[in-house]
Amino acid sequence: MSGTIESDKGNVKVEIHNVFRVLLSIILCFPIIAVLLILLTEQEEQSLTFILAVIGQVFIIRYVFIGLAFKILSKQSLNRLQDVLDVEWIKN
Repeated sequence: MSGTIESDKGNVKVEIHNVFRVLLSIILCFPIIAVLLILLTEQEEQSLTFILAVIGQVFIIRYVFIGLAFKILSKQSLNRLQDVLDVEWIKN
């Protein structure tokens, strides 16, 4: 988190740490690595269903798991910051 605090309002920027970005990128690569391994070993005939499943896995990992985790963790961090600064939220 980074930001500025003025007398009557403040701005807070919440972002993912670089270490977690690398870990999340590795997790996103798992379905793609699986496709490459199957193509190289030629164990299974590729079908449209398989390709759609891999694309679906990437979207689910990216938008459901990572998005939900970021939303929950950033809200917890902002609530802790609110407790430390002893301020109230002004909703737009």
